[in-house]
Amino acid sequence: MMKTIILKFSGPLQSWGTGSNFETRDTARYPTKSAVIGLIGGALGYRRDETEKIQELNELSFGVRIEQRGTLLKDYHIARSANQTYVTNRYYLQDAVFLAMLSHEDSSWIDTVAKALVSPVFPLYMGRRSVPVDSEFFQGVVENDLLSTIKSYHWQASGWYQKKLSRESKLNRIMLDAYVDASLLDDSLPPMFQRDRVESFDLMNRNHSFRPVKSMQVEIQTAEMGKDTEHDAFQGIGGV
Repeated sequence: MMKTIILKFSGPLQSWGTGSNFETRDTARYPTKSAVIGLIGGALGYRRDETEKIQELNELSFGVRIEQRGTLLKDYHIARSANQTYVTNRYYLQDAVFLAMLSHEDSSWIDTVAKALVSPVFPLYMGRRSVPVDSEFFQGVVENDLLSTIKSYHWQASGWYQKKLSRESKLNRIMLDAYVDASLLDDSLPPMFQRDRVESFDLMNRNHSFRPVKSMQVEIQTAEMGKDTEHDAFQGIGGV
């Protein structure tokens, strides 16, 4: 039986850079595969220059579902060196929630990755060191394929967001957007290409290539709304 790892990215801020430079640090609208691979590599204790090990992680099937659309936040910074002042703009998603899923036919490999994510070698971040993952990050491992899991896993949006969409919807269902490796869908629609396949994280030769991706929608019945999915900031430290 194929296994799928489920990760939840939530919190006040997160950022998933795609084409950033020093002056402008952008963010994608949902977690990229390269960012999640970097996170897994850190959990496993891989170094940036261990390119062969990192490239193997591209073979993990990947999908992401948008649970709660965040809003874009622009953070203005001034950085100074000895002879120059830089103005930098850093972009974040605020109050967003995503589910990222990873699977592979080799279930023992999935178990190894899952164990590392629970007890990581290096700290885990949501795109930047200023935004670490929270206590709800590791949702677990299910014995199911990725596509079935992304269609069936319960909605993880905050309660207030679920109620808001329920009021706005004219139907008895909500449609969530999801993006998966193109090889997982056998429809005839052409894929789009995202530059988030990791070739190297080496600081001297950082490089990404294009990955085919297909979009899909997941139907959530309004009857599923109202579950207790509010984020509890004290859960990880034993609060009540």
